[in-house]
Amino acid sequence: MDRATLRAAIVSALSDVESLKGKLDGLLAEIEGTDTSIDLGRQGLWTKAQVELLWGKANHLPGVRALFEVTAERPGEKVTFTELLKRSGLPERQQRNEHAALSRISSQLFNEKRWPIENIQAGSDSATGKAEMLYWMDSRVAAWWHEITREAVNSTS
Repeated sequence: MDRATLRAAIVSALSDVESLKGKLDGLLAEIEGTDTSIDLGRQGLWTKAQVELLWGKANHLPGVRALFEVTAERPGEKVTFTELLKRSGLPERQQRNEHAALSRISSQLFNEKRWPIENIQAGSDSATGKAEMLYWMDSRVAAWWHEITREAVNSTS
């Protein structure tokens, strides 16, 4: 095996170990009662540790970053896909691709495609005839996300 292949295998294994540690830490915290679960309905139960794990794997995607930022700034308020596009500055197709990437990352981490952000398909706009996705974040998840991003900034300072 050449060095590049060996290096890639080691990096992948370390990522798997980090992911497993995050899952186990979250499970242990929930069992011990030191971490609270929030039931987001269709999006399932979430803990702060799970939000942190997902964010750590997906925060490099500008469309995902925009999704978290805009929904966390306005917790409980529905945000349209059009508003999200304005925030991210990405073309529609790229924004959708990044949502798909978030689902893949979540599936890899938690064995199911779920987000700590709720979403629904809204009715069709009477002017455009186009149906639009709506997104919103629970206020407790927003508080966790703000804590997570503050901690990340403080740890790099």
